[in-house]
Amino acid sequence: MDLNRFKADTALEDEGVWTTVDAATGCRLRIARIGNRRYRETMARRLKPYRRALRAGTLDDQVTERVTAEVLAETVLLDWERLERGGAAVAYSREAAAAILADPAYKDFRDLVVELASDQESYRERDIEDAEKNSATSSAGSSTGVDASIS
Repeated sequence: MDLNRFKADTALEDEGVWTTVDAATGCRLRIARIGNRRYRETMARRLKPYRRALRAGTLDDQVTERVTAEVLAETVLLDWERLERGGAAVAYSREAAAAILADPAYKDFRDLVVELASDQESYRERDIEDAEKNSATSSAGSSTGVDASIS
């Protein structure tokens, strides 16, 4: 087995890849890999005031959910295109992303973001090379040359 099949592009893990989540509307999300360097550092910094409660197992679930949503918005869900709520466009901002990710009504969206950010294949070096080959024959794509699609 060739170890290079597991080689990840660490820049893409931090900068994110565009993923089409709804082909009909063209909605795309730019997702960085969960557990990337910025994610780990930011999560550690945000949880530092709660160290005692974490160790004791007494940290309130609402605090954990809020901090996680904020960290995901800052380090994982980096942008979107054509995201709508009730037919109205939702402009991307870190604050808007944090509010959506923290809203229990949008738990399934948050789960989708985490699922996409956990997809190792999206950040493989060979996928980038394949995407670059494909983009040479197609004018569609993103600034990174990578566009993972789901339907």
